[in-house]
Amino acid sequence: MRKEWELKKIGECFSYIKNGANIKQTKGAGGYPITRIETLSGGVFNRDRLGYADVVDLEQYKDYILESGDLLVSHINSKTYIGRTVVYEGKQGENIIHGMNLLRLKHNRSLINSAFLCYYTQSVSFKLDIMRIRKDAVNQSSFAISDFKKIRIPVPVLAHPAIHCLRT
Repeated sequence: MRKEWELKKIGECFSYIKNGANIKQTKGAGGYPITRIETLSGGVFNRDRLGYADVVDLEQYKDYILESGDLLVSHINSKTYIGRTVVYEGKQGENIIHGMNLLRLKHNRSLINSAFLCYYTQSVSFKLDIMRIRKDAVNQSSFAISDFKKIRIPVPVLAHPAIHCLRT
């Protein structure tokens, strides 16, 4: 690791790490869109793979509305896809509810930006960390948020001038 970087726990880099709202989604439903595991398919935020549950009033879900820069992490999935991470980049006037089985992470902007963190989650090092904390069951794996928060990731030191592009 470069001297301009230090290791920090994921729990230190994010002000918010939580699971989504438990909403039963049904085929053919309308209303506001809801994220689901498939929303991360292809390694991007896939708006074609959102779910619906006829939610037309956002009041009870106001704490679950995604904001640009949020990271979504699959913490319940197959061994192959567990830990898959994407950055949500919102569109004007868009309201998407953060659904179950995906963690929503809000990064500490004074430490690092979400695009870099998403990029880091593609690394072999991160994937090995996920494999170490995962618990396997029949046809799926999962990990605890408490274990996830303990994973150490490289973070650029704020004082280094070449690193400012990695912070927003």
